[in-house]
Amino acid sequence: MKSLIKKNPDIARLFLLLTIFGILYMAGLHQPVVIDYDEGFYAEISREMFVQNEYLVPSLNGENNFEKPPMLYWGQMLGYKLFGINAFGARIVNALAGIALVLLIFLIGKKPLGAKTSFRASLILGSSILFVYLSRIAMTDMLLTLFFTLCLYFAWKAIERSSQNESGTVYFWAACAFAGLAMLTKGAIGILFPAVAVFLYLITLGRLRNLFQPSWLIPGIIILVAIGFSWYLLLGFNHPEGFSFMKELFIKHHFQRFSKPMEGHSGPIYFYLVVFMAGFMPWSAFTPLAAYHSPYRDSSNERVRFLRFFLIFSLVTFVFFSIAATKLPNYICPALPGIALLTATIFDQNKIKGKYGWLAAQYSAVLLVLGLGIFCFIAPAIVAYLPQILGEKALKAPILAEPIHLGYTPYICGAIFIMTAFFLVIAGRKKSPSSLFTALSISALVITGILFLVGLPVYDGLVNRPLTKVAQQASLKTPENGRIVLLEAGSRPSVNFYSHRKTVDASIHYPEGLRKLFQEKNIQVGITTEYYLTKLNQAGIKTERLFADRGYVLFRLLIDDTGTSPRGK
Repeated sequence: MKSLIKKNPDIARLFLLLTIFGILYMAGLHQPVVIDYDEGFYAEISREMFVQNEYLVPSLNGENNFEKPPMLYWGQMLGYKLFGINAFGARIVNALAGIALVLLIFLIGKKPLGAKTSFRASLILGSSILFVYLSRIAMTDMLLTLFFTLCLYFAWKAIERSSQNESGTVYFWAACAFAGLAMLTKGAIGILFPAVAVFLYLITLGRLRNLFQPSWLIPGIIILVAIGFSWYLLLGFNHPEGFSFMKELFIKHHFQRFSKPMEGHSGPIYFYLVVFMAGFMPWSAFTPLAAYHSPYRDSSNERVRFLRFFLIFSLVTFVFFSIAATKLPNYICPALPGIALLTATIFDQNKIKGKYGWLAAQYSAVLLVLGLGIFCFIAPAIVAYLPQILGEKALKAPILAEPIHLGYTPYICGAIFIMTAFFLVIAGRKKSPSSLFTALSISALVITGILFLVGLPVYDGLVNRPLTKVAQQASLKTPENGRIVLLEAGSRPSVNFYSHRKTVDASIHYPEGLRKLFQEKNIQVGITTEYYLTKLNQAGIKTERLFADRGYVLFRLLIDDTGTSPRGK
């Protein structure tokens, strides 16, 4: 084994990447409960499809839901089959996609950039906070990014071979196939982003005619339609309402999301710059330096062409979502592989060139990590003063219904982060890019390890798990075909996921409607918060408290023989 690794160091690099990120992405993956709203949304839709043995029509709370195509649902259904209906089963496909992406960046970058640079790019990508988060949560972005990266690589290979008078047809077809899979993951952007990137890249090379080769374009379109439109066509021809689902999928969740903020997810034009600085730390401090030093004009250089293509795609992603009205941090995940490849190139230097640029980058990274450490130290004080800060709103927050005790965890984490910042200062004194990269890699892995393996379980226990416990108690008191009332609890698909029951929303401003719900035979209990249960009792509606945990309450409405709720005292 040792001799094999010595002869082929790439095997050692792959093994190291697999070990590091296998642990980082898989350890404790089952422990945090499914998080509302988005993760609970995807996990519950796939659960309902799984128990109904349905592969075509997504449903949420028993009703058809066409917000997203089914690729993630299919992956989660496989996870449920192998590991059971739980958080691990819902997340495993994303964790594996994250690991695959880290390995893929090394493999595809090895030839144009060199093994050391591509290895660094894999470490940079895999250890960034946002990438780790999206590898450990059940959302569409990691699968989408994997398919995009494969699509880009095969498109680049096709163009490279064509420029050398070799056949790139099969590579282009493969690119179309992965664009089709991206369409099955998140819709129209699956083809839009790669198409725009290829178009712009060919313009920079002066080879736009390549795209219109009949041997490329016609079979490529057929492959794209056969894969990318397969679910849309099958659903349209088999669903009783035909293609009416396209209105919800494309009009509402494509065009309307772009043109106006949805579900309160708006932000300024620089929103993703802030997300990038925080979510890609500490590497984000070195990306501007890498961008400044990277050559862009030498189209005769394979390294330059490779970086240029991936960076064009990253810019397309960044610009598109910055202009879009609806903004969420996870949207820029597809841009991260290209940014990681660029950032890795700055550490190729044998010695530091441009002293002040390196110092600025190094101390920016130090300040980011130091800021994280200081925040951990002051977090308990902030939490203690939240009721005073939020005022009336604090009464409605379930987490603040009881005193919050964070223990020593924030101080231990803060101390480690501050020591990590000083470690980076010391490493920077060696004035060696490779030594600094090693220190940054260790720091990034320490930061993400603490955040997701230590900090997240604490957050989960305070914010998410209490509702899960209440939902599980509700399932014991509700028949299989019954429904659970959610009184002023908001959209909570995690309740459906953990109770395996349907839910129905109710408003405290319509007490008569609440009484009517509890008169139904299949409704026994409801879930609300301490604040709204108190309001209910103050309104003279008598309830029975059945179970409570950190501000969430399982209750029953007391109905007398006349079918009304007796007035409380």
